[in-house]
Amino acid sequence: MDIAMNCSTDHMLGRAQYEKSGNDKIDAFYENMSTAAEKSTSHAVGDALALTSISYNDSLSYGMLAFHSDKSTAEDPIIKISCNYGGQQRYYDVHVNEVDPRNASAVEMFALCSYMDEEGITDGGTFGSYAKLHAMGSNASMINGFIDLDDSSNYNVKVDWIKMLKEMASEYLKTPETYAQSLAANKLADELMDYIK
Repeated sequence: MDIAMNCSTDHMLGRAQYEKSGNDKIDAFYENMSTAAEKSTSHAVGDALALTSISYNDSLSYGMLAFHSDKSTAEDPIIKISCNYGGQQRYYDVHVNEVDPRNASAVEMFALCSYMDEEGITDGGTFGSYAKLHAMGSNASMINGFIDLDDSSNYNVKVDWIKMLKEMASEYLKTPETYAQSLAANKLADELMDYIK
């Protein structure tokens, strides 16, 4: 199956950004993080909503946390992302209404899923809907040539997550043991589509 990736890495124009660190790998990660994000000027509110890790190399991963932002409003919900990728702590405000799951980076999806779980729009379960999305994306990378989410340079590649979920739902249906995963993939795809309508 062909999973269209729509591989653009749009830059965040017109929004405050961090200065380069001098490390090409770290700079590439942060420069293309998300078109829906900007250098944070907000404060985190409450406990972390979600946690994920980003592989730096074969033996090292860094963490990323999602929080409520004190600048978030009903019209412009904002998730504050804390990331120490490359050992340098940086904070970004992600405007979740600007995230389109048909053309979004993994970082954008982490923020959107964290927000949707907290609002009760998606059922995050034990580890959150982003963990489910990431697991299905990892399966898709092995089966259908989807981006490798264990490669940090892919965290800012824009892809069609809805298409990936729908195609994985079809793949999961081929084996009776993965029927529940098929239902979960379809449900998450539908919830993401309903949110952006």
